Amino acid sequence: MLAIFLGVVFSFNSCNQADEPKVDFVTKTTIKDYINVLSVLSLSTVEEITTGDEETTKSAEIWDCLNVTVHSNETDEFFPRSWTLDYGPENCECFLGISRRGEIHVTLSDWWRNEGSYREVTFEDFYFNNNKLVGVKTYLNTGLNDRGNLTITKTVADAQLSYGDTGTMSWNSEKYSELIEGSETFKFADDAWSVTGSGSGVNVDNKEFTFAIKSALIYKNGCYYPVSGTIEFTIPNEETVIIDYGSGECDDVATTKVGEGDATEINL
Repeated sequence: MLAIFLGVVFSFNSCNQADEPKVDFVTKTTIKDYINVLSVLSLSTVEEITTGDEETTKSAEIWDCLNVTVHSNETDEFFPRSWTLDYGPENCECFLGISRRGEIHVTLSDWWRNEGSYREVTFEDFYFNNNKLVGVKTYLNTGLNDRGNLTITKTVADAQLSYGDTGTMSWNSEKYSELIEGSETFKFADDAWSVTGSGSGVNVDNKEFTFAIKSALIYKNGCYYPVSGTIEFTIPNEETVIIDYGSGECDDVATTKVGEGDATEINL
């Protein structure tokens, strides 16, 4: 989870894939297409707005083109709660120039820090940098672990990022988040999360792939990308793709390695 209104930090406009580095062993899939699998569903704005706190559940206009509606609860109880985040029918330029349009729908069963709390996020005619995004993301609070840290299981089901005539990336995943900093306060600004997990999908070239976090990805508020950690993508009968997010810097730089090739630094 990241700071409020962070949303998305850098553009992955795969409509211009010819300008992006290609993975050597495929025709159209790029390194950034694999990075998108991790990034396009990092929904920090959604998470912060729908925390369930009395002060953040009011309907409001966040940006000129983002309207948040809190739907009335038929039971007159505070929970369950539901929201619609409407970016409008035209591209809404959000934080750092990322464009979105369409609607995000969120339901939350209980305050997110309570064990058993369940949040579901779905999309309606939603576009990220002109690429249509569908899928369901869920969050289940699984309580405190042996270290006394809050844990959340995050599942992505039937996700698909469509690049028009170019193709699609589709995937499913299950990741496990541990709150390693910031538990003493109820603010998002000081939170840091350690994330592990894996998933699978089909890339732009219609080839199946799997991925696994090899060393925990560390997310800090204010940084859209992980500040450290590695993830490995494997395509059967092809070379692996390894993405290394570095050693703690809050930036848009990572290194990638395809098979036995040299590591290459890229801007995300």
